[in-house]
Amino acid sequence: MAAVKKKRWPYVLGGILVLLIAIVAVVLWRLDAILLKTARDQAATYSQKLGRPIEIGDISTKLFPHVGAQIENVTVGPAEGEDLPLAELKQVDVSVAAMPLITSKGKDIRVQNAEVSGLTVNVIRLADGTTNVQRLQEKLAQQQPKEETPQEESQPTDLSGVHVERAALTDGTIRFVDRAAGAQARELAVKDLDIEVKDLRVGQPLKVDLAAAVLAEKQNLKMTLAAAPLPATLVPTPEQVTLKAEHIDLSPLGPFLPPDVGLQAGTLDADWKADLGGAVPGGKGPTKVVGVIKALGMKFAGSEGGKALDVVLDTDVTGDMATGDLALDKLKLDLGPAAITGKGKVKGLLTDKPAVEGFELVGRNLDPAVLAEYYPPLRKQLNGMIAGPIGLDVRGSGTQDAQALNIAVDLTPVRLRVPDQLTKDAGGAMKLNAKVTGAAASGGALHFDAKADLNGVDMRPGLLVNKAPGQRLEVAAVGTYAPAKTGSGMTVNVTRMSLGALEDTVTGTATVALAGTGKKATTTFKADVKAARLDAEKLLMSEEEVLARTGGKPPPEPPVEANRFNGYRGDIQFAITSLRYTAMDLSNVTGVVKMVDDLITVEKFSTGIYGGKVVADGTTIRLGPAPEARPFTAKVQVQGLEVAQALAARTPKQVLTGKFNGNVDVQGVGYTPEKLQQTLLGGINGNLLEGTFLGKDLVSSVTGPLAKAIPFAKALKGGDVTSLGGDLPFSVTIKNGVAQLSKPITWTRPEAAMSFDGGIGLDGTLDLTGGVSLTPATIKTLTVGKVTPAEAIPVGLKISGKAWSPEVTGIDVKPAATTILKLAGGAALSGVLGEKGKAVQDVLTGGQDKAKAEAEAKRQELEARANEEKKKLEDQARIEQEKAKQRAEEEAKKKLRGIFGK
Repeated sequence: MAAVKKKRWPYVLGGILVLLIAIVAVVLWRLDAILLKTARDQAATYSQKLGRPIEIGDISTKLFPHVGAQIENVTVGPAEGEDLPLAELKQVDVSVAAMPLITSKGKDIRVQNAEVSGLTVNVIRLADGTTNVQRLQEKLAQQQPKEETPQEESQPTDLSGVHVERAALTDGTIRFVDRAAGAQARELAVKDLDIEVKDLRVGQPLKVDLAAAVLAEKQNLKMTLAAAPLPATLVPTPEQVTLKAEHIDLSPLGPFLPPDVGLQAGTLDADWKADLGGAVPGGKGPTKVVGVIKALGMKFAGSEGGKALDVVLDTDVTGDMATGDLALDKLKLDLGPAAITGKGKVKGLLTDKPAVEGFELVGRNLDPAVLAEYYPPLRKQLNGMIAGPIGLDVRGSGTQDAQALNIAVDLTPVRLRVPDQLTKDAGGAMKLNAKVTGAAASGGALHFDAKADLNGVDMRPGLLVNKAPGQRLEVAAVGTYAPAKTGSGMTVNVTRMSLGALEDTVTGTATVALAGTGKKATTTFKADVKAARLDAEKLLMSEEEVLARTGGKPPPEPPVEANRFNGYRGDIQFAITSLRYTAMDLSNVTGVVKMVDDLITVEKFSTGIYGGKVVADGTTIRLGPAPEARPFTAKVQVQGLEVAQALAARTPKQVLTGKFNGNVDVQGVGYTPEKLQQTLLGGINGNLLEGTFLGKDLVSSVTGPLAKAIPFAKALKGGDVTSLGGDLPFSVTIKNGVAQLSKPITWTRPEAAMSFDGGIGLDGTLDLTGGVSLTPATIKTLTVGKVTPAEAIPVGLKISGKAWSPEVTGIDVKPAATTILKLAGGAALSGVLGEKGKAVQDVLTGGQDKAKAEAEAKRQELEARANEEKKKLEDQARIEQEKAKQRAEEEAKKKLRGIFGK
């Protein structure tokens, strides 16, 4: 039995293996079916989006010894109105080693082969002149969302576990079919297109080979890209590019290029090689460019007289950005009638011992308008912005101990029309001259000394600087430039700079450092600016001048990106002895302004203005939002400011005189009066010294109506001003664009004591309520000596209207007139009746005291700003006055009856 069992086990094991193989076969068969169905479903979805049928012939997979997949007969069909598919693909074959993939749990990916074969792309020029590729691009553009959400920066993917032994595109074809010619349809092709990459993995150099037969039967274009050993991200750093082209006829390609190019004829030959070195991000070492590229007989639709353009680039150039070496063994660029030629050497330009050997770089006939006669699309691109020969001349000069490069760019013969920026007529001065040397003092950085003459430029089209042609605009800068050691960024240190604009000159120093890229880019700066005199009012265009140039319409606001100042760090220090700005004359303007992203903080600021001094330390503003949404805080200290001068340019008439000492602490959003009326908050407090309120004499405003109410009174001679005393303290709270008095302002003059409460709007509208208490001396003068009360007599009133044209309303002289009349009657009886008359006067005086008390109560209620109770209290006061009057009259009658025995 044991022997029988021993003989049976191989059959059992074999059966199990057969069963497993059958199961795997079924799984693979079903897996292929599932993958094919999924792929075809996705193809159907994209067919709807692109408006082109997408078909997939078959998918087959392998699991061992290689994990792989084969996709066959993929077609992206024609859209409506097209008779050929956009693309056809015979086969895609991908195979990955199974065991490393399994044992590493998917971390070791060894792609043994990834090959695309038999790719054919059909580029069709349709009857309307467009191509199927253009139609596809338009369809894809329609699929894009209108506003893309910015993506967060992510860490680079580590692909160190990926190894691609071979990736290739073989036997590719790009067919060009011209259907626009009707029955005489033309066909041409780029055939035998091969692209191959081998041994792609971390630490290995990358090499990409491309070869193709461009409009020919055999391969006539070869291109190679070599890169440095790959990092973990597999993102290559190109080191070398070679290009070889053998007399490629470009004429047949013309109809398939964008219509605005209009290529009709031309040939391309090239034998060119570039060792990129430090010229590319992450690259190291010298850069060398050797070879010739020729594009001859280039004809374009619309060229004047059918002119043909020859473009020839012949180079043997070596440069090293790290040391500042440049050798022009040969440099010649011909652009039809224009040319740039160079020769000579520069060594160690970025070191402390630069050397120049016969260096020249010269431009000839560099006139974009003339080149546009050969290449008409350039005319549209230039849009009339530039015409005329550009002068370019770079030469080495100096002795063995002091050598330099002299750069001269002369745009004087050039006509410029830069929309919304500047214009310049041919003949107007515009030159740049610079000297460049090594700078030992700055550690080997590049030293420059540059001057620009912009006198012929008209800056007014930019709607900011009011500089016309022929007026002075000169810029000069001396400093150093050093590229960042990390390969990204730079530092520019301007040790001396000057700006001459119109009649003024600004001097100073500055430093700017750029670092990082993308969202991590930073700009760090520091500047120190000085000027003896600066008339910004002349230099900047006024609102009237801007509207005159825009036809009365305000210029459109540029689109605002809230994050456009992210990464900015720095401060600006300034000192200007005399500054004219928006009708203000400022003296000794000094300050330090700090910037962190979009937040501007005035750390220090002081200036003399309007006979006083203003300090604005701590003021802030955010520049990120649009102007109408920019928040700000203003912290201002004022000493000895002449109020009349400050208000003169802001009000039609003089409003107030005196000197102001105090503090302004406000915050808001936006700058327009409409926005400030909604957002401005804060307060102002201080003292007005020797102040005068112009335009209205408050004492005369009261005594005039009072004199009319008293038969024997004589009106006082009035004026147009009200003295506010030697020292008037006040405090206002600003809310919703209205400055409301925190407590009543009160002052005393020989004629009267005055007290007011209320507020004033940002538009100058007054809303003040209070009273004028006439002194006994004033009452005596008013009544021609007939009445001299023991105390002041109050009169209530309101002040409204604009501050420069105030209106006095709500004058209530009845209580005061009644009191004065009673006092006058009592005085008359006292003179006639002696002691008995004196008793009558005492009764009347008592009536006076009661009336005064009621008036005083009324004033106190007004001071408390109990507006909702004001009307009720006024009615009650009037009722009490009538009762008091009746009681006084009844008492007087009783006394008189007693005296006369009736």
